[in-house]
Amino acid sequence: MNISVKDFSSAIEPFVDEVSTDILGNVIAHKQGSSKRIMLIAHIDVVCLMVVHVDDNGFLYVKPSGGIDATLLPARKVVIRHREKSVTGIVGKKPAHLMRDEANHAKIDYEDLWVDIGAKNRDEAMKMVCVGDYAYFCSDYEIMPNGLISGAYIDNMAGVKVLLELAEQLHEIKLSWDIYFVASNYEEIGMRGASVAAHAIHPDVCICIDVTHATDYPTMNVIRFGDIRLGEGCVLAKGPNIYLELFEALHDNAVKNDIAHQIEVSTYPTGTDANVIQLTNEGVRTAVVSIPCRYMHTPHEMCSQRDIDSAVNIIGGFLQSYNY
Repeated sequence: MNISVKDFSSAIEPFVDEVSTDILGNVIAHKQGSSKRIMLIAHIDVVCLMVVHVDDNGFLYVKPSGGIDATLLPARKVVIRHREKSVTGIVGKKPAHLMRDEANHAKIDYEDLWVDIGAKNRDEAMKMVCVGDYAYFCSDYEIMPNGLISGAYIDNMAGVKVLLELAEQLHEIKLSWDIYFVASNYEEIGMRGASVAAHAIHPDVCICIDVTHATDYPTMNVIRFGDIRLGEGCVLAKGPNIYLELFEALHDNAVKNDIAHQIEVSTYPTGTDANVIQLTNEGVRTAVVSIPCRYMHTPHEMCSQRDIDSAVNIIGGFLQSYNY
């Protein structure tokens, strides 16, 4: 499921009229129409780590780019990208056997962790990597029972997959919408790519496709976080970041066509690309369609293929049946 910018460009090109990449690395695929501009956007960037220091013994120290809980990192395998090469590393931590009881239960900070790439010293390590290199989770995608998928970076490869399936589904269908499929960059560090893309495209309408927190596992409070379940359909957001008429059009299409869906109340800005797009230019009608995701920003996220399918069907049906 993991899709690079280059892979996305190649995959979507047969189904659109034009593909381009802007300065921030957003991929913009255009399917020409004769009516209002609609932007379908899913971020393609992911949370990761950055190398900030290499010590005399060749161990790397890292900090997060995006929200990553340091406590889940010990003993994880990561891949460091250095120019055109990939270097394998293991996140190290002092063993519990050698720690005092009180320290063993202390909160883990990034200063307590290092990445071991097998180097003998700093000079050898610096021939393999350099400060500023990015390190990524390394875990395989696996198909699990009940249509579930697990692996790293389902946030937001699930959303990108929806874009690709929509482009293919709509390829030979004549629509009045002027459609821009956007794989945005830098969402995880402030939605920078979406802001630039929206200013350039100047959309009338935008549907943002992302993941949202599933709450169907132990310790989750459905009163506080909402009752969101894997396999029960994609999630339509409702709140001040959402244009009400657009939400109702998507919801009505789902109900009319008996497409599984769930509703999430977002009382504040959603924390998705829709947050900045809504405020672009003179304002944009925005909606958010999300894929429920367990264990977000970890090496083993989880989603359901059924929810990806429902997002494709709801958005595809909306585009074929509704015009502003």
